[in-house]
Amino acid sequence: MYKKLQWLAGKVRRRFAPEVPTRSLSEWEARHEETVRESVEAVLPHLPEGGVFLDIGANIGIFTRLLREARPSATGILFEPVARYADMCRERFSGDEGVEVVHAAVGDEDAVRTIYKAAHNYGANSLMTEIMFDRRPNSAVRPDTVIEEEEIQLVHGSRWLLERGIKHVDVIKTDTEGYDYAVLDGLREWLVETGCRPVLHVELLAEDYHPLAGRQREALDAYIPLGYQPVDLDRDLSGTVGDVLLIPQGRTASGEASEQGPSEQGPSEQGPSEEGPGEEGPGGSASKGSPPRP
Repeated sequence: MYKKLQWLAGKVRRRFAPEVPTRSLSEWEARHEETVRESVEAVLPHLPEGGVFLDIGANIGIFTRLLREARPSATGILFEPVARYADMCRERFSGDEGVEVVHAAVGDEDAVRTIYKAAHNYGANSLMTEIMFDRRPNSAVRPDTVIEEEEIQLVHGSRWLLERGIKHVDVIKTDTEGYDYAVLDGLREWLVETGCRPVLHVELLAEDYHPLAGRQREALDAYIPLGYQPVDLDRDLSGTVGDVLLIPQGRTASGEASEQGPSEQGPSEQGPSEEGPGEEGPGGSASKGSPPRP
């Protein structure tokens, strides 16, 4: 009886005690490397030697590190809003002229925001209060999760790229803990202005889990008139959270031309959406298949 009471008491303490990191950052990186490697392998067919990529929500730069190992001549721009992780990216790629680190989040507006960081999970960083403070029955966020705050800079994706004179990108990876719909919205103007059609590797949430599922669906559907293939989340997601490729018409996931041929829609037939800016901002990366444990 005494042992049973001890077990119950321990269970209660574990349930209600604040969560803290159980691994060092290096251990966390090693644990997630294989998951990130799968993402890299998915985009490699679309990134030629000497190609250009964007890593939006770079965290500590695992994706870019692995991608550069496979494509040493490719150049990339990393966006990471959390100061600690942006500094680690700068240190990691110090002296590498092929990598630029931008200490900012990417979305559909220019603003200063507060990012919420789960203390126990280095990848659970988001400005989406609907996710970080989610109290729905199916939420992956425990009520006792320790949340830290940090003020960050959010930049409008298209405006930033156009102001820099960037007209061509081969691959865009975005992993922003539920805010990817706003990243997609913010990039549409650049797609229209430049006519460029990169492959996008996007972290998405199942429609029965995303608190703003309607916004996510609208963002995906807005890419169809721009010449991208439709996304079927029921088909393309294997769990509650997963990565999906947005591929231009006339191309396949393997990078080959499809029998269908390219879309006949011109890049300037539809202008950017007039929808207003989002209310949140992005974070870093997390493992796939189930919601991040913020």
